[in-house]
Amino acid sequence: MIENDQLIFNKSYFDESYFTMPVDGSKIILCNRKISTYINALAKAGFVVEEMIEQNDKQTMESVNDNSDKTKKAKMIPISVCFKARKL
Repeated sequence: MIENDQLIFNKSYFDESYFTMPVDGSKIILCNRKISTYINALAKAGFVVEEMIEQNDKQTMESVNDNSDKTKKAKMIPISVCFKARKL
């Protein structure tokens, strides 16, 4: 949640429980995962992580006219995380 141009967390990073979110008049079920959850799943499946990238698109980062909460949040934390992994 954005409040006074600050990102306020109302849920623990460690809480991986499912939650619903309204999208286009419907609801979707989501869950947040810790980075260690992804890394450990890859390791257990026999992968080695070669690289991890946390990035937002250039247009969002350079935006000056978009004051939406989504854009403000994207300028503070990565929207996505990508892993490059190789099967051992």
